[in-house]
Amino acid sequence: MDDVLADALAPVLRDLARAGIAAPRFEDSDWGGDDQPAAMMWDAGGSGAGVSVLRSAAIEESIAWAAEQVQDWAIENQLWGTAPTNWPPCPGHPDAHPLQPRATPDGAVWTCPKDRVVVAPVGDLPPACPRTTDREA
Repeated sequence: MDDVLADALAPVLRDLARAGIAAPRFEDSDWGGDDQPAAMMWDAGGSGAGVSVLRSAAIEESIAWAAEQVQDWAIENQLWGTAPTNWPPCPGHPDAHPLQPRATPDGAVWTCPKDRVVVAPVGDLPPACPRTTDREA
């Protein structure tokens, strides 16, 4: 895999692993061209989706963009129909929506889409952000 794409994917893959979500299998692809390293993400059942970043983008933008694409893949290919699809769940609104990746001058972060509160850097989600919102009574 292209180093620029691998560097952008590494943080969100840590978040997937921490949540117990199986990472996709990656297959290099040239559909993005020279300035857009790309790959296909495949799940065990054979469903795939593309992922790419711009070579010229700042690293925090590439990480946020890769996180959004991996988040979409995880929701559609790993969680849909089997678990809550709000991964990673927003701690302030755990039953409402997932966190949203965003690039900031300090790096790529997971934020609440409602109030824009920064929850964690992409790649450093706390263990309290599992893939389900199950709570013990």
